Amino acid sequence: MRTAASRLPKGFSLEERLAACASNVESHPKDRAGQWRAWAPLGERRSDPYAAVVLDLGCGKGEYTVECAAARPDVLFVGLDVDGVCVMRAAERAIAQGVSNAVFVLHDDSDLSETFGEGELSAMLLNFPTPFPKKKKAHYRLTHFERLMSYRPLLAPGAFVRLRTDSMPLRDFSLTQLKIAGYDVQWNTDDVRGMFPNEPWSGYEHKLVAQGAPVCGFAAVPGPAPENPQQTAPLSLVSYLPEDIEGLAYVPHGMQGCVENMKGRRANRRAKGLSEWTRPII
Repeated sequence: MRTAASRLPKGFSLEERLAACASNVESHPKDRAGQWRAWAPLGERRSDPYAAVVLDLGCGKGEYTVECAAARPDVLFVGLDVDGVCVMRAAERAIAQGVSNAVFVLHDDSDLSETFGEGELSAMLLNFPTPFPKKKKAHYRLTHFERLMSYRPLLAPGAFVRLRTDSMPLRDFSLTQLKIAGYDVQWNTDDVRGMFPNEPWSGYEHKLVAQGAPVCGFAAVPGPAPENPQQTAPLSLVSYLPEDIEGLAYVPHGMQGCVENMKGRRANRRAKGLSEWTRPII
């Protein structure tokens, strides 16, 4: 798959482009911990703090973040992404649309505790995060219970974590993790767009929906903290696929090869007159 960086013109300088959109990029996020409501460009502080701070974790090119910020000028939207080109594109988009309350951060550390203060976030948005379907990479999922536990101190009272994804296996896995981490589900749906028809779109969402993807998700708030949370759920997203994989109208992004292999195994066993092959629970 081509990355954002692989599509850049010859002579491109990320540093120069980021410098050109510095009004919507925060280069020293740890210096802002606990003070994001007073954020202003280039190290300055607002005299009139924002009413709230919302984190879009894995913001991509920022379409969704910028549209949300445009609709809520009293709220600061902070977009984090591991891809510098995505951060650049997002900041450029905010500038082009005249949105000053969206700031973007290049951030590749799973630990957010040095970037945000205790109780600083009013919401955390997880929009189409990488699903990491394999068991051995489950700990990279943004909804793994250890990640959810690490978010708890950063969330203000009543603050929520909100997931949108094309992957029902990821959503269903995430629900098990919410339970382990002591979160209370506010809502859970197979059709987020149906619940929120006027919600902004991201470019990635447009692309997936055009391929027939559903958009499922949930919102959850921290309940009483568990004393000693332990992983009890199957970790491979294969475990969350339906038994009738032949009837899948849409195969979640990142699981196409896996599903084709499963179909092949079943077909081979049927051809040999063997018992039906079932998906593993691992």
